[in-house]
Amino acid sequence: MTGVWRLDSLPSDVLILIFNYCHAFDLVRLSEVCTRFYDIIHDDTLWKKRSNQPLVTNQASAKFRERCNPLLCLRKKWHVSHNWQYGRYKKKFIFSQKAKLMPWLQLTDDILWWSGGDRLCGFRRSEPLRGTVLVFNENDIGSDICKFVVKDEYIVSGHRDGSLKLWTKAKRGDDHICFSIDRAHSSDVNAVDKIGQIIVSGAGDGIVKVWKLPNRRYTEPALASINVRDRIWSVVADPTGLKFAVGSSGNGDGPPLNIFDIECCSISDIVKHNWRRGAGILDMVWDNPHTLLTCGYDTYIRKWDMRCGMCVSSWADPTSATLYCISSDYQHTLVSGTQFNCKAVLWDQRQKHYIQLYFMNLRMSSPIYSISFDSCHLYGATDQHLAELTFSGYSYEEINYREMLTYEFVHV
Repeated sequence: MTGVWRLDSLPSDVLILIFNYCHAFDLVRLSEVCTRFYDIIHDDTLWKKRSNQPLVTNQASAKFRERCNPLLCLRKKWHVSHNWQYGRYKKKFIFSQKAKLMPWLQLTDDILWWSGGDRLCGFRRSEPLRGTVLVFNENDIGSDICKFVVKDEYIVSGHRDGSLKLWTKAKRGDDHICFSIDRAHSSDVNAVDKIGQIIVSGAGDGIVKVWKLPNRRYTEPALASINVRDRIWSVVADPTGLKFAVGSSGNGDGPPLNIFDIECCSISDIVKHNWRRGAGILDMVWDNPHTLLTCGYDTYIRKWDMRCGMCVSSWADPTSATLYCISSDYQHTLVSGTQFNCKAVLWDQRQKHYIQLYFMNLRMSSPIYSISFDSCHLYGATDQHLAELTFSGYSYEEINYREMLTYEFVHV
């Protein structure tokens, strides 16, 4: 009579080969069989291949890791990515308000920054102080904040009255404010960015200005002023600090997307595209020095390759909604905030169609004005709410709106 072969008696390298053929769900179940299986399956070896190409959780970019809280191990990546794709999450409102505003937010690893009207707040993301609010001095804010950006140790804000303000993230005495340029522009500053010692701002009157980072002693005039003859909605500097992109409403004589050289403030790259009237650009992200992502009124996310000056990929919103904002992990994943029903859309740049839909509040019709995410969280700012979706748990109910929307389209 031959001996009985037992799976748990095989050498570890053989077990690893066998386990590599198993689905991740099966590995989780196998890890509960015995201590030896648990140790093998919880080692990173089996999860390296599975975590190479996931959505949201790849954490390959240093810029993306800077806003991740927490960073995920290889085994955790697959599970969290699966939750994103199949709509498994927990939703909560960080805060709500009665007044309707057009807010903006920025995400760092330790603080979620939000502005709305004449308020600028920071919400701590780490325990045990999670959710504690940091409120800047409202008397110093003055006019409503249109846009702001968090870079290095500073926050740069553009205001409705045309002013620019420079804030420090850490208090100095009883005050956050570092510097203010009261008459930076003649109208509302809808766009602002900072790269190194340079600040770029754009206003509703069509003027883009380039500034050197000011100090407390005196205000230097703008290094350059450019008139694009169209209402400006977005500006963003590229990661190298050599050029910046300007997005406008698309109602002027020129194209809604222009790329300028930071040093000489002249056209840097010619973007070739057959623009339709009113195809304005509301938000932009540099994925890398050669790749720019844009979204706006034409209901598309567009991917531009600066080496050829052309749109190389595009993704249409599934409900043909205006795209107010976009966020990227600088690898494969995109999330867009749309015009209708507090809806966010998850995209994979390697695929043509969207991956999943998330509704921040099904009872409200507000756009998502600003959006950002890390591996485990999605944050969306609507006119009355700041919402957080968390994807890192194990017992969340599936809310697969993708399947629901597909069903509706098929049966209409």
